[in-house]
Amino acid sequence: MSNTTTQFSPGILSMLPLFYVGWSDSVLSPSEMKLIHKKIDAADFLSKEDKAYLIQWSNPKNIPTDEVFRSWVKALKEYSVDFDLIDKKSIAKIGAEIAQASIQYKQDQIWKSPKTIDALEDIEKALGLKNQASLKILKRSLGSEEDLGDENSFDPTALRKILDGERVATKDRMRKLLRDPAFAYRDIRDKDEYRLDILWKTKLLAEQGVGGYAFPTEYGGGGMSGDHIAVFETLAYHDLSLTIKFGVQFGLFGGAVYMLGTEKHHKLYIEPLTKAELLGCFAMTETGHGSNVRGLETTATYDHNTKSIVIQSPNLAAGKEYIGNAMHSSMAAVFAQLIVDGKSHGVHAILVPIRDADGNILPGVTVKDCGYKLGLNGVDNGRLWFDRVTVPVDNLLNKYGDIDTDGKYNSSIDNPNKRFFTMLGALVAGRVCVGLAGLSATKSALTIAIRYALERRQFETGDNGPEQLLLDYPTHQKRLIPRLAKTYAYSFAMSQLAEDYVKADEGQIRKIETKAAGLKAMATWHTTDTIQECREACGGKGYLAENRISFLKADSDIFTTFEGDNTVLMQLVAKGLLTEFKQSFHEEGTTAVIKYLRSRIMNTVAEYNPIYKRMTSVDHLMDRDFHNHALRYREKKILLSISNRMQKYLKRRIKPSEAFLKVQVHMMDLAKAYIERLAYKEFVNKIDSIEDGEEKNILIKLSQLFALTVIEEDKGWFLEADYMEGVKTKAIRRMISKLCQELRYEAHGLVDAFGIPDELLGAKVVM
Repeated sequence: MSNTTTQFSPGILSMLPLFYVGWSDSVLSPSEMKLIHKKIDAADFLSKEDKAYLIQWSNPKNIPTDEVFRSWVKALKEYSVDFDLIDKKSIAKIGAEIAQASIQYKQDQIWKSPKTIDALEDIEKALGLKNQASLKILKRSLGSEEDLGDENSFDPTALRKILDGERVATKDRMRKLLRDPAFAYRDIRDKDEYRLDILWKTKLLAEQGVGGYAFPTEYGGGGMSGDHIAVFETLAYHDLSLTIKFGVQFGLFGGAVYMLGTEKHHKLYIEPLTKAELLGCFAMTETGHGSNVRGLETTATYDHNTKSIVIQSPNLAAGKEYIGNAMHSSMAAVFAQLIVDGKSHGVHAILVPIRDADGNILPGVTVKDCGYKLGLNGVDNGRLWFDRVTVPVDNLLNKYGDIDTDGKYNSSIDNPNKRFFTMLGALVAGRVCVGLAGLSATKSALTIAIRYALERRQFETGDNGPEQLLLDYPTHQKRLIPRLAKTYAYSFAMSQLAEDYVKADEGQIRKIETKAAGLKAMATWHTTDTIQECREACGGKGYLAENRISFLKADSDIFTTFEGDNTVLMQLVAKGLLTEFKQSFHEEGTTAVIKYLRSRIMNTVAEYNPIYKRMTSVDHLMDRDFHNHALRYREKKILLSISNRMQKYLKRRIKPSEAFLKVQVHMMDLAKAYIERLAYKEFVNKIDSIEDGEEKNILIKLSQLFALTVIEEDKGWFLEADYMEGVKTKAIRRMISKLCQELRYEAHGLVDAFGIPDELLGAKVVM
């Protein structure tokens, strides 16, 4: 049979659409060739000659020439003119219809039989071609003018409810509230004017009662701590300065009073602070010690004669640094070394008035404005120093450490290390909130960039046709769609962490603290990376202030060091993993880790022996078991590697602290592997919790893209570990491209599902 004629048999015609798209989409892999040979051999609707021809053009060494491609297209067009392509929803059905149209005697119904169509669809699915992207390639080649660009296979509103989870009502309320003209964006460049605008809006939120959600009703609150987190997350779709101001006032300052104080503090301060009548700040970080909270130098010395505590900044470096709300507050929750009877009992929090009722700074207090920043200029950050500032002993937030009437220190937690970590654990909500806020900013940027990419055209595609949409370019898809999948993954993981935190008892908070540290770090690094990519993907439009990405970029950049520097947090995660989240780590620190390494870790992780290093079939690469195995294997292998290194260093009598420094980089790898595996786990858990339907199907595709993306990003490790061979990592790269191409036609609905009103999005280019 000639390769340049349209006189193909019905059997060949039934398969040509699959062959055409398979070769057009990408180079078919060896495993796909093997699979298609098997399917061809088993197809009883193909003659011996048909099979020989098809196998000829499914040889990886025999790539179809342009002449062959043209003959295929000519034949397909010839027999598709008599039926409507638009109502055909699969390549297999188009192939069957073309075969049927080529038959001279129409009474032969073999190409309409369910058995034949099922066989063709089985091949279509096995080759990974059952998607809108592949279907569009074929329909365009056959001359269809059908526009698949705005179609979604799912309901974005239904998907939004899945994303919003248990807090859908609160998030909907906030969406409506923030659309009010009172909260409208104002592009204010003067920091003092901007700060007053944000202060006013913070008080408006207090009037609405949302500032009190986190606190019990008996103190004037709403008794809805989970909804407080949801408010913070939704605010981050809007002005991030307002988000942070809200978080400092009601989350950090209010959280310190409630979580570290006792009933006397709750009765006195909770209601006025929720109404924003008492403005406060959270004074922990110092210039000289940064993330090392245990090493803070500010002192709080108890004077039994006056029943008071004296707050002192011993040097310039002990000044409280980057304190949000410092320029508007009348009170600070100051973290300092509590000294009683000449002995330090570690870091405690004390409420210290810093301004009088008229706003004047009190004696002994020095406040300096941090000035203009890269972003968040609506937040009044300042520096604080204290020179023998005296406060009543009742101002000590004494839930975990108190001073009795005899002037003696006492605590329900005897171990000072455990007491320190318990106090910090009580404030873990801040990391949960920052992680979620970062993701909200990410969603805003992706919404702007993807909507723009579905409007902006650039360069013709040939034949004097219309210019191509940006999102039709594979490079543009690769820039945005894997990051969209990551955003969904981290959103589900962070949302589940928020719910776990709200419902946790004291015994569970340690494990949650470790997860919060890692997820906050990975989510906010993802935020920084994605917003930059979105800026570039929008070209000059992304650089314009009117399209908001510049503000998102500037305002969210600090999230990587808010509530703890991400690199330091990831080390905390790794140490937690090395002790299997044991309580002894929090009690004994590094010593507990060393004990654990010596006694247990060497024999707890079995070496895997994967048998599928070269497997590249679509079914395997898209399989959840493969994703789980690969991500868990990486985590366990790195854990074992670190433990082996530690053992060697300890045998050489290297100090434990020095041994940890030698494996510090590997600990970062361990923490990253754990968090990515955790995010994937929570993603599939969410998928399994919802009913079957199109929303579930689209989430499955996103989870597959997320898993393959994180594996591909670390392919060097998987190759070095001999877990995969090059043929498999290449196949993964190809599968990512296929998924991106398919999800391109779902992208509009996927960002619509974030539910960000245009008034909050604030980008003229997409409004």
